[in-house]
Amino acid sequence: MKHLEILPYPEVKPITDTAKRLVVFLHGLGSDGHDLISLTPLMQDILPDCHFISPHAVQPFDMAPYGRQWFSLNDRTLEKMQQLIIPSAELLTKIIIDKQQQLNLTNRETIIIGFSQGTMIGLYLTLIQEQPFASMIGFSGKLINPAACINKKTPICLIHGDADEVVDISEMSNIVDYLARHNIKYSSLTVPNLTHSIDASGIEYALKFISDSTEV
Repeated sequence: MKHLEILPYPEVKPITDTAKRLVVFLHGLGSDGHDLISLTPLMQDILPDCHFISPHAVQPFDMAPYGRQWFSLNDRTLEKMQQLIIPSAELLTKIIIDKQQQLNLTNRETIIIGFSQGTMIGLYLTLIQEQPFASMIGFSGKLINPAACINKKTPICLIHGDADEVVDISEMSNIVDYLARHNIKYSSLTVPNLTHSIDASGIEYALKFISDSTEV
């Protein structure tokens, strides 16, 4: 197993004077935190009180000399991924808690947004929380379910392109089946003709879901 580490990461302060919510972007395999932080300008008008962070994944990518990974995908059996995701999720938890403490926020004011492998670890992390997150958005992801589903109160939004050539659209149905079995509130959007990426319609859908999930 490659060494796990926390690196300095990009972040964007809220438009408002004080952060009332925290958005945590979780990028995909072989990318880094600079990827999803670029979505911030598309979201700030709707989420002006949010502090955005985009951590770099905790390991160097092991299939290329550049990029990061949350855990290795050399062995893609569910059992192996369930084993590898645990220490990475623990370190990601530390990153989130450290920033929450700086901002005087908790899970209840924290929004998780993942893409691809970032959705995998974001979903896993959401399901093991004792205190629920405000919401979780998963783009183009796959379920790596924990040994026990502790948190059933975080509303989850799934968005996936039906032309995804990297993570098949059927993976969204697998997640939906799991969430339905555990009585977890969810919403899902299939984007026609979209490959393994995020488009404007997905962002719009995610923002509406976040707004609808916000407690009054």
